[in-house]
Amino acid sequence: MSSGIKGARIVAPAVKKKQVGATRPAISIAMDSLVSELAKATSHSEPARLSLWFYEPENADQFRAVWAAFGHSAWVETVPRSLVNKIGRTRQYIEERVNVLKPLLHEVSGAAYANRKTSPLPLPLRNFRTPITQQLKTYWYNDLDVESLSREIGSLRARFRQLRDRTLDGYRDEKALVFKPAKDNECHGLAHPIGTGNKAFACGRFRYGVALFPGFHYDVSSAKSSTLKVELENSSGTVRSLGGEKRRYINIFPNDHLLPEK
Repeated sequence: MSSGIKGARIVAPAVKKKQVGATRPAISIAMDSLVSELAKATSHSEPARLSLWFYEPENADQFRAVWAAFGHSAWVETVPRSLVNKIGRTRQYIEERVNVLKPLLHEVSGAAYANRKTSPLPLPLRNFRTPITQQLKTYWYNDLDVESLSREIGSLRARFRQLRDRTLDGYRDEKALVFKPAKDNECHGLAHPIGTGNKAFACGRFRYGVALFPGFHYDVSSAKSSTLKVELENSSGTVRSLGGEKRRYINIFPNDHLLPEK
């Protein structure tokens, strides 16, 4: 590998011949292998980056399956299908492309980590209901260069700023929930994020290929009542009704883990 990326950890699990490509078994094995590697870490570092590489899929359904598994945690890159079975040229393509990605990921990190309190990039995508998060669930950064990516992030932040509820010091969504970014001294960062399942683990550590601030979350309350009377989704997608819990607020992490748990 070239000197600029030779320190990277490459996870490339083997699959059976019939599972090669963007197949569901291969995607599952890749996620299991990723989480196994992430679980070995003893710290949570801001410079860390996570990218996913796979040959261009044969159809849209295959891409959707990859995106559903990795799209909110990793920076997703496709390698031209013309390079299938051409290992040397594939490696060369990735090495050259990695150098292009570095400034792109720097832009994302600035929004998701450094400016996490004013940016929509680290929002919990299941529970913050606005057109912004619907866009963030898509392959929104595809084919953007540094300048256009910076503009796109700036546009997202400007739209997010319009949702500011200054009275409750947070951002208001379509369900009249106010998401107040946690202060740094309230984050209580852990080496490993909380939440259930492999996807929740990955999404608790990374967002679009960059590290999340350890322990960062939102204090979520209702703009219309003294207690939360809504249904929320936890990190596994299970619906939780808070109407009977009589909670004034709840903590929601970027991977949609709800704390305290029921």
